[in-house]
Amino acid sequence: MQHTKLLIALGALILVAGCATQPGGMSRPGGNNPPPQPSPSPTPSQTGQPGPTTPQSSGNGGGQTATTAPQQPKKAPPRSASEISSPAVMSLLGRADTLANAGHMDAAASTLERALDLDPRNPFIYQRLAAVRLAEGQNGQAEQMAMKSNSVSDNNPFVESGNWQLIAEARKQAGDKMGAQKASAQAVNFRQAASQYNQ
Repeated sequence: MQHTKLLIALGALILVAGCATQPGGMSRPGGNNPPPQPSPSPTPSQTGQPGPTTPQSSGNGGGQTATTAPQQPKKAPPRSASEISSPAVMSLLGRADTLANAGHMDAAASTLERALDLDPRNPFIYQRLAAVRLAEGQNGQAEQMAMKSNSVSDNNPFVESGNWQLIAEARKQAGDKMGAQKASAQAVNFRQAASQYNQ
């Protein structure tokens, strides 16, 4: 029963983390190149039109205005492994998922370690390895892998929210109720941080 719960949790984590491959294949057309960015809009000086103005708060003349540059939206960090992984890594991740879902955790872990050999700074691989270790009942290793994923995630809230949830579960299973609560709070904080990119 416990093993089944862990497999369900592993599957849910993978879905929540958005680690599924894109429909129709392992890689998007054009390989690993990021999607083309729209060309920047011309600046007011290029169009000959005045830019946005804001009143100055200094006391030098009262009615003067200063031009301000428009805010550029933050670029969203990757939500899934498919956004940053090579086709070879995606193939190994898919194989590891299949093995884990069939209950072959040792083989899934070995497959993920092979993926790490190809891409040792990919936080999604460490996250999946943490989930496999958790499913095996290796709580300490699960927490270590999740922390390693955080360390290479470049503060990606999509990755770190899932990692902190894994850490919370590992601590809960190890009997560390207080540590589990702290990790759960971290997961909530990172989910809230990630939500800014959903707007």
